[in-house]
Amino acid sequence: MKSLLLTIGLFLLTFSLSAQPDRWYFSLTMGGCLPLGNYGSMDPTVKDAGFARNGFALNLDATLPLSDNWGLKGMVTLNNNTVNRNSMGTLMENRMRSRITFAEKDRDYLDLTVNAEMTNSMLFGPVFSINFDRFAWDFQAMTGMTVTYLPNQMLTYNNPANNWEYVQRSTNSVHLSLGLLAGTAVRFKVMEKIQLKIGADFQHSSSTSKFEEVKITKQGTTVLTEQLNQGTSVIPKGVITATAGFVYYL
Repeated sequence: MKSLLLTIGLFLLTFSLSAQPDRWYFSLTMGGCLPLGNYGSMDPTVKDAGFARNGFALNLDATLPLSDNWGLKGMVTLNNNTVNRNSMGTLMENRMRSRITFAEKDRDYLDLTVNAEMTNSMLFGPVFSINFDRFAWDFQAMTGMTVTYLPNQMLTYNNPANNWEYVQRSTNSVHLSLGLLAGTAVRFKVMEKIQLKIGADFQHSSSTSKFEEVKITKQGTTVLTEQLNQGTSVIPKGVITATAGFVYYL
């Protein structure tokens, strides 16, 4: 089996490659984003669970060919994943119950807000292309900066019978981290300057979410804020994206 794979690999590398246009080309692709590992875990007992659902991916890249097979690529990616409200809410309620006691009949006074999580990356790296007559096969490895826009979750408990209100909220909305990407794509020639592109990438980054729990007490016209707890969650973010779109040659 190994000999067969080696033979196929040597065949591809020594195949009579056709000349591709030696000029800049751009691509725009979109598709799905599948969370992996703890980032996609829905278990509130997992410390670094991300509660991320399947989402949307959008990639925009530009490649400068350096030779028949090698090029330098810059890429901007956008991934958007909604968050499982039930799992996130259970985690936050479990935190709350260690600080505040309330009866089950008072659950109507709980309110939860959670936004979707969006990740933008700006990545650079080499791309290796095997060029055939009507299509090309690309392999890329890239690194750069990732910006994560966090869900900004907030849980409040406000019973009119009490003179206080409980609030659990995130204290940061954006996190910067190192982004890594490895992937492959196939480009099919449609016209002289246009190709169809189908690709799959693995992306890895991380996000740090900070939160606090406070109790706000009203005494006449005086409002007192007492911090009950604060903490940090570091979530490793691994996703696989599958996208399709078009390539345009200058």
